[in-house]
Amino acid sequence: MSAELENSLAILGQEVPLGQVDMALKELWGKDEARTRASLMNFAIYSEDPSSIEANTKLLEEITQEHACRGMLLLALPAGKPSSRAWITAHCQLHEGQKSVCSEQVSFLLEGGSMNQVRNIVFAHLDSDLPLVCWWQGDLSANFSERFYSVMDMLFIDSSNWSDPKRDFAALQQALSQTTARFRVYDLSWLRSHLFRTALASCFQDAVALAELPNLRRIEITHSTGHRLAGLLIAAWIAVRLKCKLDTAGGIKLISAEGNAIVVSLHEGAGDEALLGITLASGRACFTVSRSCGAAYVCTKVVLRDLTHEAMLPADLVKDSALISEQLSRLGWQSLYIQMVPMLQEMLAAE
Repeated sequence: MSAELENSLAILGQEVPLGQVDMALKELWGKDEARTRASLMNFAIYSEDPSSIEANTKLLEEITQEHACRGMLLLALPAGKPSSRAWITAHCQLHEGQKSVCSEQVSFLLEGGSMNQVRNIVFAHLDSDLPLVCWWQGDLSANFSERFYSVMDMLFIDSSNWSDPKRDFAALQQALSQTTARFRVYDLSWLRSHLFRTALASCFQDAVALAELPNLRRIEITHSTGHRLAGLLIAAWIAVRLKCKLDTAGGIKLISAEGNAIVVSLHEGAGDEALLGITLASGRACFTVSRSCGAAYVCTKVVLRDLTHEAMLPADLVKDSALISEQLSRLGWQSLYIQMVPMLQEMLAAE
């Protein structure tokens, strides 16, 4: 283990023997002045990146401000001799200068182990029979197996960080097809465009504008650096909503239900948000959503024949912790995302 990693472990709180985690937690609450220990779920962050410890601890702290839970931080390092270490700490909200409601964090460093090691440790330290929410960071490695995802109730991923999206989407589809899989999946790369998609849909509220959808010929999507997949996701969303098929001759070209060809092009732009702009065009109309209104808003512009209509609408949340907190509050099911993944996989194969 590097000295840098060892030094970063101090942020995790009090190190305790693995077999004494529960006892140490009881002692922690016995000494603490917190009025209430609260827990509505188990929330685990799984990572194989040694540099993620400090950032993930801060993310757990942000999430527990809105959602009382037992936070679990899992850092798995496949290399090295099998060993396990554990730490405990608490994240507390303040009321009138005093700790009022606290959520506990249990952190594990797992070296050289398999998914059996990860699953056994997670199982042994879940809070009662509360649901398990897991934020899996990075690629769906060999540790993403039935032994682990079969115990999840909700799974958060970020496909924009995958080094091989074709492989990982195939792994996700395979997992979802298992009879033991009960988890609901939420992709941050998809969630980042929720209000962006809502703004685009608003461009077609008028019956005249809606009538132009079968006449679309061109879709242009601008995304920021590292978020090409977000652009492909919104292209797949449009394709599914319009019941298009993909022309597999090369590139990304959609064939509408009416048999018309729609050319899809993606461009990289400068910006902090995943999606920066999208334009849908037919021979007589142009529908645009862009970030030109600033971080808090998106602009919509509809040019239809001799008429132009513009509007400003709220923009999407940027922070990952805010996106996850919003979904934990809703507890909705992303059924459209699951329907869209096969089209996305076809697009990835066509590139």
